[in-house]
Amino acid sequence: MSTLPYPLVSDWHRQTIKDYKVFNEKGAVAARSVFLVNKEGLISYTNTSFKADKKEDYDAVFSELEKLKNQ
Repeated sequence: MSTLPYPLVSDWHRQTIKDYKVFNEKGAVAARSVFLVNKEGLISYTNTSFKADKKEDYDAVFSELEKLKNQ
């Protein structure tokens, strides 16, 4: 496994997914979600119903990333 160019978060106790309000009681897992964090450390984009098979969801994330890149 190689080094990733970004940090990963481990949420063993599921506190982060509870704090972000994406905890799914059924299965005790996170709902598929996307959070983008800007340079100031603030969440600038949220999609808590991201669908992996929906092109529009990817397009929206890439559009927001482009906006962040240009800030």
